[in-house]
Amino acid sequence: MFGNKIEVKIIKEINTADSWWCSSAVLFSVKNGKNTICETGGPFNKDYEYYSHLQLNGKPLVQGQYPECPTCKGMLATGYGIENIECPELETARTCMNSSFVSIMDSAEKIKPLLGLLRDGYYALADTVCFPSDGEGRFFYEVPNELQYYDAACYGYYCNWDYSCVDHFPMFLYPTQSASLIKNERVEYYARIMRTEDEPPRALAYHLYGFMNALLDGHHKACAAASLGKCVRCLTIIPCDGSRFDRNTLTKGVNLKQSNPVIEKLMFAGLETEAPKGIRYLDVYKDPDTKPDLSFQKYDLTDGRIHYGKASYPTIRDLATLSNAKSIEGLLPDFDPDVISGLVAEDTEEADRYLEAILNCLSATDPEAAYNLAVSIVKRGPGFMRHDRLRSAFQFLLNVKNDETEQLFADYYVDHDGKEHDDIFDIVNSYWK
Repeated sequence: MFGNKIEVKIIKEINTADSWWCSSAVLFSVKNGKNTICETGGPFNKDYEYYSHLQLNGKPLVQGQYPECPTCKGMLATGYGIENIECPELETARTCMNSSFVSIMDSAEKIKPLLGLLRDGYYALADTVCFPSDGEGRFFYEVPNELQYYDAACYGYYCNWDYSCVDHFPMFLYPTQSASLIKNERVEYYARIMRTEDEPPRALAYHLYGFMNALLDGHHKACAAASLGKCVRCLTIIPCDGSRFDRNTLTKGVNLKQSNPVIEKLMFAGLETEAPKGIRYLDVYKDPDTKPDLSFQKYDLTDGRIHYGKASYPTIRDLATLSNAKSIEGLLPDFDPDVISGLVAEDTEEADRYLEAILNCLSATDPEAAYNLAVSIVKRGPGFMRHDRLRSAFQFLLNVKNDETEQLFADYYVDHDGKEHDDIFDIVNSYWK
């Protein structure tokens, strides 16, 4: 019995300085884990896709169908419903998660019983910034009962505007609890806390695939964040998804299972850290105990669809655009006002693309800054009204009714008077409808 005791070891903090989406993280290991929070997947089919379930106690929380191609989008669907699954360890973690956040180390220690439900291996627990959205601008609870393609369900997002690829990191949320269980008073309770506390209670998520997370706990917190037009802070469990080996232990064409080389570094969806000394390939990559025959099942968990979104959400395209702007210092994560002013003054298609992405991100994180940016774009004046950025600015201001915006819309309407009847004029004209 003693040899089978669950061992969750918090190893060290991970350097997150280069990851704008993550403020802190720890590396931890699981030995003799219960393997009841696990991902199970079948073999590739003739279309080079495979079914996958994120399960809790043998029941699916999220169903997926993922492609072999890393830049192709995958499919997601609802599961059994976490409220229908008895899990004392999750209830204990919920109690811890409802208190103010102290540190990533403190949180990891408090939720160790839940971490012991994972499969043996190495993981990161990261304090991340997540959008309560599906990656396509929709509120995260607006999910169907069947498998649906998501642009963010990909291992790497291909940016066709500059022929580059942005590697995955945990950013968007998928629900595991029925929308009908959301209570307005609980949402308002967390909204009050988020307005006043610098370190509010975190939600809890599991990095599912690509840019998507499964929300294990904190559906009311996610709704509260959305009601304020903010991101939700999540403690996200990230399985190891990459490694670097000691080159001295490798030879060309080597079979990794047979040679079992020493690992130098471990990777977790964009986070990278030195591996514990002496660990080898088979300590990290283990074959599943069973290969269940998985198939898609329809679960009716979206009854009572709700929407708490106060603003539009950035899409995976927006975040890929900004993440790929490596040459622009100060763009992420703080959106330096001087940098933004420089982009507004720049007459290029690239600046248009960055400004649209910034506006979409700010609309969900800092509505006041988004408003000021949109107004500055519109006020730039005749002769410098680039179509794409102007359309994005008017689209944002359309939902802000005050004397200033009415004057801006009226000025555009009078100046153009239908002579340039395009999509911007249609947006402007709809302001008074």
